[in-house]
Amino acid sequence: MLGLSVRGYEVLRNRNYRLFWSGQWISLIGTWMQSVTAAWLLTRLSSSPFALGLLGAASSAPVLFLVLFGGLISDRSDRRRVIMLTQALSLVQALVLAVLTLTGVVQPWHIIALAAVLGAINAFDIPARQAFVVELVGPKQLPNAIALNSTGFNVARVVGPAIGGLLVAVVGEGVCFLINAVSYLAVLWGLWLIAVPPRAAQASGDRGLNALLAGVRYVRRHHELRPILALVGVVSAVAISYRTFLPAMARSVLDVGASRYGFLMAAAGVGAGLGGLVLAGQRMALDSYRRLLPLSLVGFGLALGLFALSHTYALSLILLAFVGTCGILYFNASNTLVQLNVDDTHRGRVMSLYTLMHQGTATFGSLVLGLIADQAGTPVALLSGALLCLVAVGAFVSVRWATVSEIGLKPV
Repeated sequence: MLGLSVRGYEVLRNRNYRLFWSGQWISLIGTWMQSVTAAWLLTRLSSSPFALGLLGAASSAPVLFLVLFGGLISDRSDRRRVIMLTQALSLVQALVLAVLTLTGVVQPWHIIALAAVLGAINAFDIPARQAFVVELVGPKQLPNAIALNSTGFNVARVVGPAIGGLLVAVVGEGVCFLINAVSYLAVLWGLWLIAVPPRAAQASGDRGLNALLAGVRYVRRHHELRPILALVGVVSAVAISYRTFLPAMARSVLDVGASRYGFLMAAAGVGAGLGGLVLAGQRMALDSYRRLLPLSLVGFGLALGLFALSHTYALSLILLAFVGTCGILYFNASNTLVQLNVDDTHRGRVMSLYTLMHQGTATFGSLVLGLIADQAGTPVALLSGALLCLVAVGAFVSVRWATVSEIGLKPV
């Protein structure tokens, strides 16, 4: 299905997209530094795995409650201005965390509360950012732009944790948070330089709650979108939050320190980055993405289950790389299928539903897996999530076959 190709990289000839992509990439390095450092700091201040579950839940809970509003604002506002505001607020959040840590007054509840603040910001940032890509490149190059976005995200996930783990050991957590605050200047500068006319607000007869729920009604009418969003919700709830529990696996199962923990995070990023680079160069038909979605999730579930059973550091690195590869193929396939089946007037709200399924449901998953980890151990929690992921894929394939046989799939 996938072969070596460079045709998809033509999207980088687009100046506006190139500015957007490079600014995001630099900022994401800092974001991943903060993510792994905050989890490590929380683990140092509180030895309970449930605290990590609370951290993951705090990051995703605001998305659960606010992302539909974020999608509505994305459809009704200039998306570039929305993104600039959310990135500026994220800079302030990182700066506050840096000051608290550098002054030595940081407490576990500070870390969790500020994670919730960032989650609230992301509820407005993510739908606008995903919908904005279409304005920059158009639908023809959208799959390649999505893959390159994911590649940048995961290359940052390699670089950020590796740098973060080393800096924690040398200069401490506070410096990592400060560097992340500075990194937001790159994406703000790139957005400032992008030359696109301000986007006019979309006219609509919907008002109030009807406008907010228009995306839900839109998805209900589209047979292609419903099963994809349901699958994304289940997988995110039971399996994608595995990253939250890597500090506990590093300390209690693999018995490694901060720097090796950073490389565990980086291993998943290496796999994801390589998978994203290959996918970004492809010009694939829509049916190829439909096949790629369940196949990649099967690989993801199997690799995650084997990682949960591993007690060897080297084997864990290999398995996490495979988890990353399959995970990025799944994410790109689901995101592309959703984006190519929605019109622009509803794009922000539909993408807010996608974000709700992709991140909001992780609120419950992180809490439940945290409780399982407390009672039965972190490996049991991760293995349970992997098995449920495979069950969800089987249900998705069954529903898709039934849908195709009864009504057929409409071409995009």
